[in-house]
Amino acid sequence: MHRAVHVALLAALPVAATLPASAEPLSRAEAVARALERNPAILRSLADRDGLRGRAKQARADALPEVNVYGTFLRYQDPSFLNSPNIDQLPPELLGAFKPLASNLWDGYASVRQTLWSFSLGKAIRAAGYAEHLGEENVRTARQDVALQAIFAYNAFLLALEQVKVAETVVHQKETQLEMSRNRRGAGVATDLEVLRFEVDLANARTTLLRLRGAADLSRGDLNAVMVEPTDRPVEPTDTLEFQEALADQQQVVREAIAGRPEVQAVTWNEKIYDEAIGIYKADMQPRLDLYGAFGWSVRKTEHFFEPDYEKWSLSITLKVPVFDGWRTAGKVAQARADRARVGQDRVALQTQIDLQAKQAVDRLRVAASVFHATELNVTQARKALEMIEANYRLGAATTLDVLDAQAALTQAEFSRIEALAAHANARAGLRYVMGQDPLADAPLPPPSSPPAKSGAAAIGDPTSPSPARRD
Repeated sequence: MHRAVHVALLAALPVAATLPASAEPLSRAEAVARALERNPAILRSLADRDGLRGRAKQARADALPEVNVYGTFLRYQDPSFLNSPNIDQLPPELLGAFKPLASNLWDGYASVRQTLWSFSLGKAIRAAGYAEHLGEENVRTARQDVALQAIFAYNAFLLALEQVKVAETVVHQKETQLEMSRNRRGAGVATDLEVLRFEVDLANARTTLLRLRGAADLSRGDLNAVMVEPTDRPVEPTDTLEFQEALADQQQVVREAIAGRPEVQAVTWNEKIYDEAIGIYKADMQPRLDLYGAFGWSVRKTEHFFEPDYEKWSLSITLKVPVFDGWRTAGKVAQARADRARVGQDRVALQTQIDLQAKQAVDRLRVAASVFHATELNVTQARKALEMIEANYRLGAATTLDVLDAQAALTQAEFSRIEALAAHANARAGLRYVMGQDPLADAPLPPPSSPPAKSGAAAIGDPTSPSPARRD
C-alpha cells in the first residue's frame, strides 16, 4: 500500500509542474531581438559610443573659434594719487581739489580666441574620427556577443524541453511494460520479482522526469535573463532544433573572420588612434600660433554705451615656441609609444585567438554532425531492438532484464541524438560568430577555396590598413 501511494505521488507531481500560466510564444529571432534591445551589455556599449562621440566633438572644438561675451559692473574708489611719494610737495589749495570720489564703471565686450596653427590640431581631429569608428566596432562586438548568448540560451531551452519529451515517452513505455508484467503475473507466467523490477524502474523514470522538468525551468530562467525579462516568465518556443548540413574550411573561416570580426576593426582603429596620440604629445614642444581679439565699451554712465568715444578693443597674435619643459613632453611621448606597442601585441593575441577559434568552431561543427548521424542510426536500431525484445517478453522468450536493458539503450540513444542536434545548432551559430557574421542568420557557409591562406599572424596583413567594415 505504501509503495502504491509513493508511485501515485511521483506520477502526479510532474503533471502539476508542467502547467505554466499562459506561456507566450517566442521564436529564436524574437529572443535575439529582445536581448539586443534590452541587454545591459548593449546599452553600456551604446553609452560608451556616445561618450567617444562626445570626445570627438570636444577635439574638433580646438579648430573652431571660441567666442565669449562679458558684462561687468564695478564701483570703486581709488586713493592711489594721494599715496604718491611726492604728494606733500603740492600746494595745499591744489591738493584739496584731488579728493578721491567713489565711481561706477560699466564694461561690455565680446572676445574671440582662435588657434591659427598647431602641429597637434589635425592629429587630434583625425584621432577623434578614429575614436568614433572604434565606438561603432565596440557596439558591433557587444551585439554579436549578446546575440550568441541568446541563441545558446534558446537552444538550451529547446534541448531541455526535448529531453522532457523523451523522459515522458519513457515513463509511458515503462507504464505499459509494468502493466504487461502484471498481466503475465496474473496468467502465472511472471513472478512478483519481475513486477517489482518494473515498478522500481518506473519510479526511477518518473524521478528522472522530475529532474529534467526542473532543468527545463532553469533553462527558461536563463533565457529570460538574457532577454532581461522576469526569470519566471512562461515562454513557449516556436522554433525547433533542426539539422542543417554545413561544411567549413578553417583557413576560409580565418579569412572571413579577418574581414568581418569587429574586434579586428577595433584593433586597427586603436592603432591609428595611438599613432596620432604620439604626434599630439610631440606637438607640445613645437611652435603654435594663436589669435586673441576683444571689442566693446567701457563707460561710467550707461547712456554712453555704443558711443564711439567709449569703445575699447584689442587684437593680439601670439607665437609660442617651447624651449624646455623639463622633459615632460618626452615622458608623454614615451607613454604613448608604450601604449602603441601594447595595442600591437593585442593584435598578435587576437590573431592567435581567431586562428584557435576557427579551428574549434570547424571541429565542433564536424564532430556534432558526425555524432548526429551516428545517433540517428542508433535510435532506429535501439527502437527496433526494444520492439523485438518486448515481443519476445510477451511470449516468454526474454527476461525482465532484457527489456530494461533495451529500454535503457533506446533512452540513451534518444538523449544522445537531441544533444547532438543542439550541439550542431550551437556549432553553426558559433561558427558564424567566429567569422564575424550574424549568429542568427543560417546563411550558407563559405566553401573551401583552393589556395589556402596563411593562418595566424600572416593572415591579418598590414596592420596600418583597416579591413573593410561589414555592418554596424
